[in-house]
Amino acid sequence: MKENAKFQFQGFKIKKSSIELNTDEQGELDLDFNLSGVINKGSGVFELDMGVFISNDEKTVNIETIAVGNYSFPLDQEFENLKNFLYLNAPALLFPYVRAYISTLTALSGIKPITLPTMNLSQLKESLEANTTIIE
Repeated sequence: MKENAKFQFQGFKIKKSSIELNTDEQGELDLDFNLSGVINKGSGVFELDMGVFISNDEKTVNIETIAVGNYSFPLDQEFENLKNFLYLNAPALLFPYVRAYISTLTALSGIKPITLPTMNLSQLKESLEANTTIIE
């Protein structure tokens, strides 16, 4: 019999999205992230907010997208064993959806689509952990 994974991605939604284009030339783009989360130990739920900010040096391209990913974990799981799933795997699972959303958003805006590279987000682990609220 097939057993479900202990840590599961339940889905996502786009909480906020804005795009400002004041030129057809994108130039060199800067990418920044802002991650925060809420862990509810009582219900076995983790909610991850992933803010992705894209701009160029001239500030003629400004894109902001905030996505919320929802995850579940078993209540009997030792919290220390979950930390890598919450702080490493959760952003890695959500990012491809945000990446596809931004590519589609820019393609439908009449400009050359912005395709973010695939990325290793492990450098964001400490920031996410520091910006996560835990509800007992």
